Amino acid sequence: MSASSIYPENFPSRLADGAGLLAVLAIALFARFHSITVPVIWYDEAYSLLLAEGSPAYIWATTARDVHPPLYYVLLHFWMLLFGNGVLAARSLSALADVGTLLLCIKLMSLVTTRKATWIAAVLLALLPISVRYSQEVRMYTLLGFWLMGATVALVCWIKAPDQKRYPVFYVLLMTAAFYTHYFAALCVLVHWLCWWRVRDEGRSTAIPIRAWVLANSAIVVLYLPWLPDLLDQLLRMDGLEWIPPLTWQAALTLVWQLVMMEGAVSHSSLWRVLPSVLIVVCAAAVLLKARHERPFSVLLVGYFFVPVLTVFLVSLIVPVFNARYLVFAAAALPLIVALALDVWSERHTALAAVAMALVLLAEIHGLLAVYAQTDEMNGTSIRKDARLDAVVEGLGRKVRPGDEIVVDNLYWYLPFTYYNPTGIQPRLYAFKPPTGTLWGTAEYGGWALIPRHLRSILFDDFSTLKLNAKRIWWVTGNARPEHDALFPEHWKQVQMLKEGDSEARLFIRGEAPNPEVGAQTRPMQPPVH
Repeated sequence: MSASSIYPENFPSRLADGAGLLAVLAIALFARFHSITVPVIWYDEAYSLLLAEGSPAYIWATTARDVHPPLYYVLLHFWMLLFGNGVLAARSLSALADVGTLLLCIKLMSLVTTRKATWIAAVLLALLPISVRYSQEVRMYTLLGFWLMGATVALVCWIKAPDQKRYPVFYVLLMTAAFYTHYFAALCVLVHWLCWWRVRDEGRSTAIPIRAWVLANSAIVVLYLPWLPDLLDQLLRMDGLEWIPPLTWQAALTLVWQLVMMEGAVSHSSLWRVLPSVLIVVCAAAVLLKARHERPFSVLLVGYFFVPVLTVFLVSLIVPVFNARYLVFAAAALPLIVALALDVWSERHTALAAVAMALVLLAEIHGLLAVYAQTDEMNGTSIRKDARLDAVVEGLGRKVRPGDEIVVDNLYWYLPFTYYNPTGIQPRLYAFKPPTGTLWGTAEYGGWALIPRHLRSILFDDFSTLKLNAKRIWWVTGNARPEHDALFPEHWKQVQMLKEGDSEARLFIRGEAPNPEVGAQTRPMQPPVH
C-alpha cells in the first residue's frame, strides 16, 4: 500500500503521508519485535510448532481432533520451511501478520474518515498492547485479525464500487481464509451483514445488490464445505474448553482495561477500572451521532468491536468462551473508535482532545511495559516468564550421557521439552491418572494427538510398571511439585539437579530394586516358639 493511495492530494500532503507511514511502521515493528524471543515457548506454542512440522495432510487430520481449523498451522509449516523453526522465525509470522493488520486499518480509515483520524488511529494501533502481546506468540490470533481486516477493507471498497468484480472475489477469499483460521471469524460476519443492511436501509445507490451479497456469502460456505464435517465433530465433542473460567461481570466490564492495561479482571473494590469500558461506549456514541451521512461506516467501525464482544458475552452465559485472546481481532477497532471520537471533539475542544490522546498513549505504554516485563495477566504469561524450561533443557544437553533415560512430568511440559530437546533421546511421559481411573493420555485431541501411536509405550501412570534399562534417569518438570518425591521408588537416589526458574531436571541413579521374595528366602530361620 503506497502512501499516495491513502489520500491522493498534492505533493506535500503525499510526502507527509509517506513520512507518517514509515514512522508508524517503524514504531509498530519495534513494538512487536522488541523482546520477542525473551518469553519461553510454552504448551500452546509448542503444539503449534510440533504440529506444523508435519505435512499439510497430517496437519489437517490432526487438528481435526483439536478445537481449531488448520490454516494457520499449514501456513506456519511453509513459513518454517523458509525461515526455520527458531523462536524468532516462528513468532515473526504473528508479528508480521499484525503489522499487516495495521496497514489494512490505515487503508480502511482512509476510505471512511478524515486524514487526522486515520493517523491518530495508526499511532494508537501501532502501540496497542493486546496486539503486541499476541504478535509475540506462535498462535493464530493475529493472523485471524489480518484476514478479517482485509475482508472489511474489501467490503467497503465493494460498497463504494459495487460494479467492480474484484472486490467480491477478494472478500470471499479473505473471509474463507479467516474461517479456516479460527471459528470466531463468524463474529465478523455479523458485523459485515449489519453494515450491508444499513447501507441498503438508507437507500444508497452504491448498495450491494441482495443477489450479489447472498452469492458471495454462499461462495464462502461452499469453499468451507471440506472442513464442515470436522467442525461438526468438534462441536459435538466440545473438548478443549475446560480451561476457560466461567464468565463474571468483573471480567466483562473490565475487558477494555485488560486489553489496554494488560491487567486481569478486578474485584468489587476496584470498580473504577470499569471506566475505560465506559469511555469506549461514550466514544462510540459520539462516533455514531456524528456525520449521519457516513453512518453505515460508523456502524461498521463501532460494530467491529462491540458486536463480537456482546455476542461472546451472551454465548458465555451458556458455554464459557469469553477470553481476551479470542477477541484480539476485535480489539483492533478500539484505536479506530477512539480516533474517530478524538477527531470529532478536536473540532471544538482541541486542548481536551490532545489531553485525551496523551492519556490513551500513557495507558498503552503502561500496557506495553507489562507485556515486555511479562507481568500481563493473559493466559500463559506466567509460564512463559517463570518456567525456564529452555535453560534447563540446554543444561541437560550438556550433562546427559549416552544411554540415559529422560522422564517428563505431564504433557504440559512434554511438548515444550520436545521442541527444545537437543539430546536425541525419546523421553518417557508420566501421565497422571485421575480419580476416575481413566488415563488422560488416551485422549485423541490436543497435545495427545501429537504423540504417534507407535510411541504410546512411552506413557506410564504407575512407577511399578515403568521398565527402564538405564542406570541414570532424568526427571524433568516445568513446575516442580514436592508431592512427587513420594512417587519415586526407594532405589532411585538423586545425585544432581539442574534448576532455572520453576523448571528443573533431577538426575537419579537407579539401584537394584529389592525383591521381597528373595528377601523372604534368605531371611535367617527363627527358632520355633514354644
